[in-house]
Formats: sequence, structure tokens, C-alpha cells
Amino acid sequence: MATRDIISVIIPFYNSEKHLKKCVDSVTSQTYSDLEIILVNDGSYDGSRKIAEKLAKKDRRIRIIDIENSGVSVARNTGLSQATGSFVMFADSDDMINVNIIQRMMKVMKETKADMVTCQIECTDTLTERPISKKIVYDIYSKYEYLRLFFKIGCNAQVHYPVAKLYRRELLPDTLYPPGIRVGEDVIGTYLAVSQTNKIASLKDVGYYYYENPESVTGSFSEKDFDLLAVWDRMVEITKGKEPDHEYALLGRDRINFTLLLRMISRVPADEIRRRFSSWEKRLIRDLRRCEKRLLKAPIVTSRKLMIVLLCHMYKPAAAVGDIRLRIRKKLLS
Repeated sequence: MATRDIISVIIPFYNSEKHLKKCVDSVTSQTYSDLEIILVNDGSYDGSRKIAEKLAKKDRRIRIIDIENSGVSVARNTGLSQATGSFVMFADSDDMINVNIIQRMMKVMKETKADMVTCQIECTDTLTERPISKKIVYDIYSKYEYLRLFFKIGCNAQVHYPVAKLYRRELLPDTLYPPGIRVGEDVIGTYLAVSQTNKIASLKDVGYYYYENPESVTGSFSEKDFDLLAVWDRMVEITKGKEPDHEYALLGRDRINFTLLLRMISRVPADEIRRRFSSWEKRLIRDLRRCEKRLLKAPIVTSRKLMIVLLCHMYKPAAAVGDIRLRIRKKLLS
């Protein structure tokens, strides 16, 4: 009888007592059963460690690894270094996956001989999965084609996430994610993973459910978000001598000024920006204006170019509109 390949599913968790069980249950209930489930406890001090112990007692496929609180990069790398499967997936502890998705992704991996298989992500505030079509439909990308999506060349795709992907373990280094970066570590890790591939299959199915807190007036934004500047500085260094990757990384470094400005005025009230992020705001506006001409000539979607022009030349009115929207939403949710 032929043996089936083991897939290592790595789930870092930190103070995740509210959602951890639902996340792990969505993995243990998969129709593809040859799994190694690695729960990496990143120094939790709530009840999530006890929840993990109870889950491990019920399912011998579950292993728990405890580390000092070091951040998600170290937690993922630790799980990866301990993985024994021929294939690897990552999941975040407050999300969940569709009950059939691993089997479908593995089927496509075998049929196409791809190096990586992806599925679609759905943002939800209920963590309720929906049925997917019996027919498996997917697109095939070369590394070059997929990297154009990754760098958002002529599109606004979001494919940098480490989750919703099935990787061949042999292609991944143990230190895939950079320690010390608090936001955006997945950009570097996903680039390193994709750069080792030749063929990528992308399922049309929604197989991964990303949890969004319905009680949050805004998306989160903090000092950590400015780590994205260091992320793209690192991307420029990593891609030196690799074209067109380096050209794309330079574009990404210019573009991150726009991304951070837009994110900030969309998520942070104006008085808080003045109080906490005034120096960052001035720096981002200055740097965005310096690279405006390059961005407008670059292969960026038109809607983004219009927003770049708006933030360069009408920043105060744009920020005021963002503040009004935040206030209205806060009243609606109160």
C-alpha cells in the first residue's frame, strides 16, 4: 500500500485562548489526515497553553513547542525547524481553514508537480466556513509571473501572506522569517519561499478564513507598522543582482511611503496622529513627494496613482476626510 505524504501544519500562538481551539479543530478535522500539527507557544501567559494541552491529549498528531516570547517570526522558524513532513503549511491561531482544503491543495500539488499551492483568503468576523465547489479549478504561474503579483506589478494583489499556502519543505530554509521585525516579516519570508519555486498553482477556492474583530473601529495601527520601512530596505538588499526582482523591490520601497500614509489616516484619528506620529507623518509625506514622479511612471494600477497624487498635493483634505470617516464609524458602532 502506498504511503501518503505527511504535511506539517505550523500554528504559532500567543495569548490566543479565545480562538485557538477553533483554529486547531479546523485542522484536526481535515479530510486529509496525514498531518503533523505543531503548536508553537510564544510565551503565552493566558489560558491558551492549557487549551493546547487538552487538544494534544485528544489528538496524538499534535505537538506543543514552548519558547520564550520572541515574536511570530521566531515562532514560525522554530516550528519549521522541527517539522518532519515533506510539505508545510502555516496558520495563525485566530483563523481557521476549510475542512477539505488541505486534501484539495495536496491533490493539485501532485497533479501539477507544483512547488507551491495557494488558495484564496476570506476576511470574516464570524469564522464560519462556507461550502466550496466539488470541481477543483486553479491557475498555474511561473515564478516570474507570481512575483509580479507579489510585487503588485500592474495589479493590487495580496499574495504576501505566509498562510493559505502549501510548501514543499525541501525548498524552505529553517530561518525563513527575519527575527526582530514586528510587522511585515511575511513579505520577506514569502519572497524567499517563492524565489525557490519554478511552478505555483493557485486554487480558486476560498480555503482560509482570516478573522477580523467586528468590535474594532479601525484596523490596528501602531509604531510597529513603521517596521515596514525596514522590511523594504531589507528587500532591496536581498534582491541585489536579481532582476527584475531588484527593480520591483526598489518600487516597493518607494510605494511603502504611500501605503503607510494611507493606512495611518484610514485607521488613526487626527488628534492621535498629531500626538503620536507627527514626525513619522512629516517624513512619509516628504519621502512620498520625492518619489512621486517615479511612482507615477511605474506599472502601478491607476487608482493607486490617483491616490498617490492626492496624498502628495492634497494631503490635509484627504486626512480630514479619513478622520471624519473614523468618527462616523465610531458613532455607528457605539
